[in-house]
Amino acid sequence: MSELITKVRMEVRMLRDQKYSCSQATFVGICRAIGCERSDKELMALSAGFRGGVGCSYNEGSCGAFSAGIMALGMCLPEDNAKAIALSKELFDHFKQKHGTVICGNIVYRYGFTECTNCCICVATKVAELLQREKALI
Repeated sequence: MSELITKVRMEVRMLRDQKYSCSQATFVGICRAIGCERSDKELMALSAGFRGGVGCSYNEGSCGAFSAGIMALGMCLPEDNAKAIALSKELFDHFKQKHGTVICGNIVYRYGFTECTNCCICVATKVAELLQREKALI
């Protein structure tokens, strides 16, 4: 396991232990691990609305961790939208294969809130792998 993957997993788990939401723990954790210069306050604000599948609806919205992963990919590829889209599809396929769905409400219905940290770590790990593979780290 690479140093980046170890770091991103540690950051996300620490933030979840501090009761950060899935979207915020994942986005802030990824950004910290890759050396993003934005403040935690800014990163938290950018990812806040994705909590609970969008606005704490716990309904049909995408998992907040998954949404945060897509944001992180786009942030690391500002000059290559096509690449960000392709990597987002890879993340989607990976997450859906692992959890059966990307819909927050379906995950919560199936597992309660016990799977949330695993969703965050799954996304953060895959994003780190994709960014390393594509040499797209900030």
